[in-house]
Amino acid sequence: MFAITGYFLQLCTCIAKNSLFLPLASLGNAFESIHYSIFGATHMAFIRNFALSGNVGDIVAKDDAQMSLAHLLGMLCGIGMITISHDPAFLFACFTVLAPINMYATLSLLNSAQFEILNQAKLSLIGRQYIDCGKVPTMEELKDREIGFGEWVKPGKSPIGVKIRLGVPASDAFRKTEDNENYLLNYQPHTNTIDILYHSDAESNDVIKSILHSLKFHDYATKHNMAQMNSEDITQRIGESMRESHKWTNETFGKFVAELDDKDWQSDVIFWSDKGFRVAWERNRDKTI
Repeated sequence: MFAITGYFLQLCTCIAKNSLFLPLASLGNAFESIHYSIFGATHMAFIRNFALSGNVGDIVAKDDAQMSLAHLLGMLCGIGMITISHDPAFLFACFTVLAPINMYATLSLLNSAQFEILNQAKLSLIGRQYIDCGKVPTMEELKDREIGFGEWVKPGKSPIGVKIRLGVPASDAFRKTEDNENYLLNYQPHTNTIDILYHSDAESNDVIKSILHSLKFHDYATKHNMAQMNSEDITQRIGESMRESHKWTNETFGKFVAELDDKDWQSDVIFWSDKGFRVAWERNRDKTI
C-alpha cells in the first residue's frame, strides 16, 4: 500500500505545477522507503514460512531470481508504455489498471502464507476450541476466523465469550490464583473481563497457560447465573471456579502444549497484547499485592 501511494504521488508530478514537483517527488520517495523498510523487516518471515524443509537458502535464491526477473520485465513494460504515449491520461489509465493487480498479487501472497507464531487472538481461539472439542486446530482451520495475520478475530466468529486483558497493573489484578504460578487472575463479573497479571519470571508457557486457565475458569464461573446472586455467593462461586479450573489446567496443559507443537504452532515465542507491567511476589505464602 505504501509503495502504490508513493508511485501515485510520483505520477502526479507530471500534471502538477512546477512548484509542487519536488514536494510530490520527495513524499512519493518517502512512501517507497517506508515500503522497502517494511519489506526488509518482514521478508525473511515469509521466506521461513515457505521453507518447509528448512531449505531457507534454496528459497532465498529462487526468490531473488524471481524478483530480479519481475523487476526487469516491469522496467521493460514501463519503457514500452512510455514509447506508446506520454499523455498523462494514458499513464493514469495504466496505473488504474495495474495498481489493483499489484494489490491482488500481494494479498494472494499473504493469504497463502501460514504463520505459526501465537498471539492473543490465535491463542484464545485455539484454547477455546481445545476446551470445547479436546483438540488443537490447525493454522488452516483458523483462517476463516482471523483478520490480517491473525491479530484480530472476525466479528461474529469469536466463541471466546469473555474479554481477557494481559499484563495489567497490580492495581487492576488483585485476586490470586495458586501461589506457585507465574500469573494472577482477576475476574470482573460486571464487565465480563478477566485481568491477568504476570510475575517478573513469567515466560511464554506461562502466557499460554494463563489464557487456557482463563477460558476454562470462565466456563466454570458462568455455569450459574451470577447476575441473580448476591456478592457473597458470587465471591464463593469465583473461588470455587478458580480452584476447579486451575486443577483442570494443570492436568491438561502438558497435553495442550504437546498438541500445539504437533500442529506446528510455535509455542516458545508469543506476541500478545501485553501492557508490559510485571510484579514479583513470594510464592506459597499469603501476600497482598
